[in-house]
Amino acid sequence: MNKSVSLITGASSGIGAETAVQLSRVSSHIYIIGRNIKNLEIISDKIVDNNCECTIVPLDIKEESVLRNLAKSIAKKNSKIDIIVSSAGIIDHLSPVDSINEERFKEIIEINYLSNFRLVKYFHYLLKNSENGRLVIVSSNQDSGNQYWGVYQPIMKALNELIITYANENKKTNIKANILCPKAVNTSFRDKIMPGENKKNLLSVNDVAKRILELTSKNFHETGKIINI
Repeated sequence: MNKSVSLITGASSGIGAETAVQLSRVSSHIYIIGRNIKNLEIISDKIVDNNCECTIVPLDIKEESVLRNLAKSIAKKNSKIDIIVSSAGIIDHLSPVDSINEERFKEIIEINYLSNFRLVKYFHYLLKNSENGRLVIVSSNQDSGNQYWGVYQPIMKALNELIITYANENKKTNIKANILCPKAVNTSFRDKIMPGENKKNLLSVNDVAKRILELTSKNFHETGKIINI
């Protein structure tokens, strides 16, 4: 896929950043989305070093109009998107259900669920324009009812159902949409909820990014799958 156009959310750190760098070896142009401009510039330099064009998109994915306008802008320049990887998400604490802060809960719904819904909605026609449209959502697939995960896990379950539905609706198209659920990854995201955890038991961002590249390959033909690693 050396002519592919890719888009990565959450690209300023962690899984998104590593995936963007690895994808730049098989892409001609990558749009990297995040809020930390300084980090995005560092990732952009690494992408350009791999002879791939890079466009930095510093935005808050909670803003619906911004995502919609970005899709229109990419349509004018590239007319398609071959690969979308969504790795943006938040969780900053675990809590009993009766102690969940409602405003924080709404923000997690906005970033982890609604932003992905909008990503699919506004970029769908760009994926359809690709001969091998690939969508990978980084999510979670823990067992239902785990104590203290009520602020996070139900939202991710809903996201998984949304993407599976989307994949089934597009089985007759070239779009392959799948969900990757790493069990535990060594990122700052993980540090917030599991401080002091033994890092030796965690996946590296490199391991996760390699798996994402497999799912975005034109040779990967499954769709609507939850892949647990």
